[in-house]
Amino acid sequence: MIAVVHLVWGPLGPAPLRDFLASYRAHPAGTEHELVVLFNGVTPERRPPLLAALEQVEHRVLELPEPVQDLVAYAQAVERLEHEHLCFLNSYSAILAPNWLAMLERALRQSRAGLVGATGSWASMSSLMLHSLGLPNSYRGAVPDRRTGFEQFQAIKLELDGEGELGRAEQVSGAEHVADDGGQLQGRSRRATLLGLARDAPSMVEQLLWFEGFPAPHLRTNAFMARRAVLGSVRFDGIHNKMNAYRLESGRKGLTRQIEALGLRPLVVDRDGVAHEHRDWPRSHTFWQGDQEGLLVADNQTRIYANGDLVRRELLSGLAWGSRAELGSWHPARVIG
Repeated sequence: MIAVVHLVWGPLGPAPLRDFLASYRAHPAGTEHELVVLFNGVTPERRPPLLAALEQVEHRVLELPEPVQDLVAYAQAVERLEHEHLCFLNSYSAILAPNWLAMLERALRQSRAGLVGATGSWASMSSLMLHSLGLPNSYRGAVPDRRTGFEQFQAIKLELDGEGELGRAEQVSGAEHVADDGGQLQGRSRRATLLGLARDAPSMVEQLLWFEGFPAPHLRTNAFMARRAVLGSVRFDGIHNKMNAYRLESGRKGLTRQIEALGLRPLVVDRDGVAHEHRDWPRSHTFWQGDQEGLLVADNQTRIYANGDLVRRELLSGLAWGSRAELGSWHPARVIG
């Protein structure tokens, strides 16, 4: 049987869990499974509304002894569960199509399939850092100018802060170092800027050493599935902060690279059940591409693209796919996954 492990991050409150459960009820999985709700950072006072939301759904609750990063939580769940196949969904996940789990399972049964998920990306944290500093990088000509990027990242941060999470885009953008096209630093004195650069120098070095330049194909971990035996071969140690978590998701020795080192394939599965090799991920239209019409499981990152204007789409699609970016059609009143 498959374990469907939905992560509940306690500080977010019950709203994301309710949203996930609504999508879970609306879209049958298409195959036998057990729903495991993984409580992470859930204090005694936070438990009652979460348990109330779960009353009408068959499930098992698994509680972690202390708050940890998402991927550490998943590793601990693997150790405590007995299922052969495990599917992990993060706190913001919303299922968009019926038979979603059956599609992921079918893809995982393909020859040499090691990891399957709803989204993948070619984005590079090291190339983005170089771009934010105005240094030569692979994003030049593929994403908007640095000033536009700075403004967009700040807006995205505010939106994601409203959901209780500091946005990934702002954390990796090097936004505090961005200059406009004329080279004038935005709103900071030269002294303050130099202090900021000195303060963040270790992080900048880490981004260059730990992450590949664009394109850096990696499967995103908002919704993914693997066999227990494969996950048992992955190193999840050393995740103490958000940067460490990014390193495991998309770094040179991250989850995708470890899977490939085993001779296995990472595959993105779209809402029609088609499994895409990493060279074809832009055509899947599952993440920051077109209208994301191929998306099987949404999350907060897919929503910031879906609900953004064309300027935001140009930035995000360019970051994910470079010259293969496609913006789709934008409608101001539309809110989609």
